[in-house]
Amino acid sequence: MDSGLTSSAVSELTDRPVDVKCYSGFKANERPLSFTFCEREFSVMDIEGSWFEQDAAGRERRVCFRVRADDGNLYLLSCGEGSDDWLLRRVWMLGNSS
Repeated sequence: MDSGLTSSAVSELTDRPVDVKCYSGFKANERPLSFTFCEREFSVMDIEGSWFEQDAAGRERRVCFRVRADDGNLYLLSCGEGSDDWLLRRVWMLGNSS
């Protein structure tokens, strides 16, 4: 799968809280459908990867999603397992946004 990450992509760490609308089927927050960042709502067009991460202290496990939004850029969203605290952790500006 081509993630679209190239040497010309600009990456920025953010670690900012965001509001995320999710599909909740078998479990809550199963996958993100859209998120609001800088007062704009972005639709999730594709989930390019998902995984779990443990925090450095080993106290919290977070589910992470690398998503392509409707602006063509990639975003890394994460949510505390069993909670609704979403963070936008990284943005990859691919230079093809509208």
